[in-house]
Amino acid sequence: MAKETLTITDYSDKGTGLATFVRPDGKTCDVEVPFTLVGEKVEAEIFKNSKKKPCAYRAKDLVILKESSSRITPRCPHFGLCGGCSLQHMTYEEQLRWKEEKIFTLFAPYRETVQFHPIMAADSPWGYRNKMEFSFGQDAAGKKFLGLIIGNSRGRVFDLNECYLIDQWAVDCLLAVRSWWHASSLAAYSPRNNEGALRNLTIRTGKTSNDKMVILTVSGRPEYAIVKAQVESFVEAVKALPAETLSIVLRIHQAIKGQPTQIFEMILSGPDHVRETIHDLKFHISPNAFFQPNTLQASKLYERTLSLANLNSSMTLCDLYCGVGVFGMLAAQKVKTVYGIELDHDAAYDARVNAERLGISNFTVRRGDVATVLKEMALEGLQLRPEVVLVDPPRAGLGPKAVEEIEALRPSTLMYVSCNPKTQAEDVLLLSEKGFRVTDIQPVDQFPQTPHVENILRLVR
Repeated sequence: MAKETLTITDYSDKGTGLATFVRPDGKTCDVEVPFTLVGEKVEAEIFKNSKKKPCAYRAKDLVILKESSSRITPRCPHFGLCGGCSLQHMTYEEQLRWKEEKIFTLFAPYRETVQFHPIMAADSPWGYRNKMEFSFGQDAAGKKFLGLIIGNSRGRVFDLNECYLIDQWAVDCLLAVRSWWHASSLAAYSPRNNEGALRNLTIRTGKTSNDKMVILTVSGRPEYAIVKAQVESFVEAVKALPAETLSIVLRIHQAIKGQPTQIFEMILSGPDHVRETIHDLKFHISPNAFFQPNTLQASKLYERTLSLANLNSSMTLCDLYCGVGVFGMLAAQKVKTVYGIELDHDAAYDARVNAERLGISNFTVRRGDVATVLKEMALEGLQLRPEVVLVDPPRAGLGPKAVEEIEALRPSTLMYVSCNPKTQAEDVLLLSEKGFRVTDIQPVDQFPQTPHVENILRLVR
């Protein structure tokens, strides 16, 4: 197809520039134009991006004819190849404007009755991540790669040498592990044929403690088992890097067709946790437990959520999907009682241990599915009637079942925190059928340089 001149008028959900063009048959279609900004004019070749969608097009071989004033030079040399932080060509001010607008558009039906609060910016848009997972990969010729996934590549890995979302220690560790791997006979794990040894390298950093944790995830197939000498040389390579507190973990990921996936962890060196401090509470986080990736911005998220909840000392709060219990333990300082429910074993364990270690006696954690735990508590004679329910679900959102569970608790206030405002907006429609109405909307930029945005909703009934 011949090159077209396009004007960027909007962004997709992923932050990709959008334009329109007229096909030879006269039909007007949207076209995705990667790494462009609203207001820019480009010349590009257009190609069909989906066989299933008749009007899905993408542009390549761009020549920018008119630049936006919001365009800046990307900081990272991997920009455009890496599938990660795709907004580095935008000023941070433009990133915030677009994310705020995205939330405003999603919740436009409520604009006359709710308070839209300005997006909360990050103090630093760089070096904020406390955890990053890297992939091992090999091509058909056997060449080894350790880094991140190439954008739109269906899983191909490139050798990462720099990353500005993590600290320099993590980059140095990645380079050291890559050198160790190149000196070994180990192969990268291939999900397609379930062969090879090395799956992932995960690096965690305690942003408030400077603790370091390095996790090597390997295949659970016996024929590809990593041997003692290889484990020892891995530990030696990591320990060569200076660190005040360093943990090294071997994770065995066993995936057998027709059987549940099993994860086994071995602490090879150092503590079994990293430490993070949120508002004077010191949390211990296990290797596999989820914790907000941006520690410093998460502190703002927690504080703002609990502030909007208007808590007082006579209240009972139920923290569903409570994770390691940060929300619940912070809330416990403001209310009479907090009940947390968490399905994940590691997170629930961390929540219990942290609450006990911190001496928070009015915070109780139950492990299991929300509906099952609530039924168990009712059979024990503990019929929960919390004034406030707090939810921070996975990206898939709540869905009808969870909404029914919230309805059964009959709270007067629901605080809904989400890393996926699109599913959050869908859930609001279900919640409105149960009598809930949105009063406050607060976007928070947890993930600068990426299209992701966190959103806080306060709902009452």
